[in-house]
Amino acid sequence: MATETTWEGLFQQALRLVDEIHTHGSKHFTWTFGGGTVLMRKYRHRLSKDIDIFVPDPQALNYVNPRLSQVAEDMAVHYEEANNFVKLFLPEGEIDFVASPNLTEIPYAEEEIFGRLVRVETAAEIIAKKFYHRGHQLLARDMFDFALVAEMEPEALRQAGKFLIRYITSIKAVLGGDLTNLCLQFDAIEKIGYHATFEHVCEVVMLGLDAAARSAVE
Repeated sequence: MATETTWEGLFQQALRLVDEIHTHGSKHFTWTFGGGTVLMRKYRHRLSKDIDIFVPDPQALNYVNPRLSQVAEDMAVHYEEANNFVKLFLPEGEIDFVASPNLTEIPYAEEEIFGRLVRVETAAEIIAKKFYHRGHQLLARDMFDFALVAEMEPEALRQAGKFLIRYITSIKAVLGGDLTNLCLQFDAIEKIGYHATFEHVCEVVMLGLDAAARSAVE
């Protein structure tokens, strides 16, 4: 059963994989720690244990791919891969390595985690990536994170602005259609300190996207 500290063990496993890139790839490569788990650490809004590591160079993925890396093979019970990501399934949860450049002007802040200086993504960068990269397959937890950030860090949404509207047409179509699947996803979210309703979250997302669209043409 996941807890607020489950991510810690997964993150330390992810650091082993980061070391593989340093050892066998470039010693100067950069990476960031992002995703919903970063938001959970800051706001305790919902349980999130999975680890999202972003790297700018797709070639770095070769060093964390179980097909090519013995360390990754020994670690993962299953994995998925594509040109821009490697998803590792461990007994405790998932570790995703994603090839993506930073999107926002101030994408991260440095923080010490387990004795390492880590580039931890800002809320603006996290929401920008969620909606820019997978807005076409909108998840309830991404909407939940969006609504949280809209309330806690409204300036972050303005910073993410132009990256939020890439899939605005398809998102509005989804939110204007049958919401059964999204509602089931929403009910499955393990909420901690933020208890917005599904209806409220949908409204906040629609209003936020409309505001981003207006700003993009000003």
